[in-house]
Order: sequence, then structure tokens, then C-alpha cells
Amino acid sequence: MKSINILVAFLVSVNIHAVDNLRLTDMRSVGMGGNGVTQSVLFNPALVTLHSNKVVHIEYFNRYGVKELGTVGINFVYPDSRLSAGVNISSFGYDKYRETLFRLSLGKQLDERWRIGVSFQCAVLQTELLEEVPKQLSTDVGILFVPVDKLLIGMLIMNFPSVAINKQNSEIKYFTSYSVQIGFQWEVMNSLLIVGTLESNKEHTLTGNAGIEYTPFKDFHIRAGMQATPLLPTLGVGYRLSGFTVDVATVYHPVLGVSTGLGLSYSF
Repeated sequence: MKSINILVAFLVSVNIHAVDNLRLTDMRSVGMGGNGVTQSVLFNPALVTLHSNKVVHIEYFNRYGVKELGTVGINFVYPDSRLSAGVNISSFGYDKYRETLFRLSLGKQLDERWRIGVSFQCAVLQTELLEEVPKQLSTDVGILFVPVDKLLIGMLIMNFPSVAINKQNSEIKYFTSYSVQIGFQWEVMNSLLIVGTLESNKEHTLTGNAGIEYTPFKDFHIRAGMQATPLLPTLGVGYRLSGFTVDVATVYHPVLGVSTGLGLSYSF
């Protein structure tokens, strides 16, 4: 039964691509519904310009309690007044089915209100079912705009342009296609943050997510959110101590069950 469940999940992710196995937002964002446009450097490359310190992120996300459906990622952000940069490596699956993503992000602050970024990524699929190794080379372009204090608006074009290499069967979608997203985050007050995203891609004309983060006391955060298409509620908590931040998040699927994630970051 376990093998059947894994196979079904792979067919959903590979052929239908309802879920991007490699492009996970960090666990802070997952707890708020998954807004990557204004919160995750793995989505919007312009976000590398918001960091004032070097940051190392390690993330792990497990789908439905099945270890073979786990994604692990490591990110490093290097801020610089001339050109900020970030690198990422993500891996999903197990020995017989493995998806891997390598990504380089570059960002530049244009003025007090505008920031722009571009990333280059290579996704690789390794499986015993295919003799060759399919790859996808793609580019993301992201923009950040601060119209007023405490309000951030992000715009993002993902996987456009992109090119597939060693694609053996055009009917099978090994990798995700383009995505256009616009999102925001608004610090309503010092203890409450509201976020949201609208997205259009090849599979969905319009989808999105929304969430909140509440800070009852310093360095401790409670989060909740909702993903659309399908409708999935999310919860999360985070705690910061001496440069280290720990984030825990969970996503509930009404049919498949609970997915959980753990993130650890260090700022120096």
C-alpha cells in the first residue's frame, strides 16, 4: 500500500504538477499559506536585497508522513550594496526517483522604493524509468516595490524563458511551466503582518494564498494561512534566539493528510 501511495503522489506531481516538489517557500512562509513573492528568496530573487546580514537557511518538508516524499533545501544569501547574491540547492525524492534544483540569484536595489532581481536555475530528474536524465534550464525575474512604509508589493515571473533537455516524451510534464505572481505583505501594526498572493500559470487561470503572522511577544511568532486550488489550511510558529531562527509549519490536506516542515536559519 505504501508503494502505491508513493507512485500515485509521483504521478500527480510529475504529470499534473499540482505541486512543485522543489520550489518550496521557507517554513515561515509555509505557515502563512506559502507567499513566496514577498517572503522567499527561492521564489523572488529580488528578496536577496532586503537582507543586511549573511543568512544560511536549511529547510525540510515532508508530505503526508511519507519519507520518500520529503524535500530538503539549503540556501545562502550574501548581501552587498553593489549586487546581492544567493545560492540554493534543493532535493526531492529518494534513491529511485530524485529531483534536484540548483539556483543562483542576483539582486540590485535601484532606489529607496524599487528593487529588481534575476535568477538562473537548473532542474534535474533522475529515475530508473528513464535512460537519460531530463533537465530544465530556466530564468526568474522579480521586482519589489515599497509604495509606503510597512507595505511591500512583489511581482514575479517564474520559469520564463525555459528550455527542456533530454525530454523523451512530450506528453509527460517532468517540470513546472511558467508562473506569473503578484503579492504583498503589510505590517498593519508592530505585532501583526498580513500577506497574500495571486498567481496565474499553465494549470490554473487564477489561484493564490493568504495568511497572517502575529507576534504576541518578542522573537516568538504564530502564523496561519490558506492555500487555494485545492483549499489547504496552514499553521506555523517561529522563534528567534541569538541569530538562530527555528520555524515549524504544517499543511492540512482533507484527503491525503498532514504535511509538516522544519526550517533553521542563522544570520551573521
